[in-house]
Amino acid sequence: MAKRQRGMIQHATETISHGFGYARHLLRGNRVAGDMSWVEPGSRPVVLVHGFLGTRGTMLPLTRRLQSDGKVVFSYHHGMLQLGSLSRSAEELAVKLRGLTESLEIDRVDVVGFSMGGLVALHAVKFLQAHRHVRRLALMGTPLGGTWMSLAGMATVGLVSASVWQVRPGSRFIKELRAAPLPAGVRLRQIHADADALCPDPGPIEGVDREHDYVVLPGGHSSLVIAQPFYAAVREFLDEPDEPARAVLSR
Repeated sequence: MAKRQRGMIQHATETISHGFGYARHLLRGNRVAGDMSWVEPGSRPVVLVHGFLGTRGTMLPLTRRLQSDGKVVFSYHHGMLQLGSLSRSAEELAVKLRGLTESLEIDRVDVVGFSMGGLVALHAVKFLQAHRHVRRLALMGTPLGGTWMSLAGMATVGLVSASVWQVRPGSRFIKELRAAPLPAGVRLRQIHADADALCPDPGPIEGVDREHDYVVLPGGHSSLVIAQPFYAAVREFLDEPDEPARAVLSR
């Protein structure tokens, strides 16, 4: 019992620490240097999509880890703290993805969407032809079943924010996004934290391989972009060959 209690305390302490780390990177804002450093021919770029009330700074831990592993990384600012319509943000993302592949003369990129950013990316892939430019999409802590935290958003910024209405459980946006088929050629992975109170795990959605691409690890919402095990789940996903043979992620 004492060992279990110590484990729970350690887990809670780490989760709180991740929250402070996330807040520190949030305050960096959108002026994050070093978007592009081409390291080797044929390296597939990774596009990071931040979430609600987020900034490009919140994705900096992932950016640094990916770059240190030889990846080319891009991130974009999606409006004032992601208060606007997710559909509109998805339109902007689709345009940027198309422009990126054309300017770099490559076929497709990989995308990692954190929290609400995952909804933006998935909408772009399913409804706005972005699947033509995306090979793999990793959704990290994405509220695919909606989140009741949207009620707090409605009470505070509901008059100026379309997105807080779109992420409420049972919303038309969520229902249509879940119902639409995943386009062929795009592989999808869900990564969730078991103690995520903001965006609880909805279970695997249609198009996700439950055995290989549905991953739940210990941590809270901020842990998804701060803690190493979550990054390892992303990196493994991006590095696996395109052939059906896949290594099973140890949980």
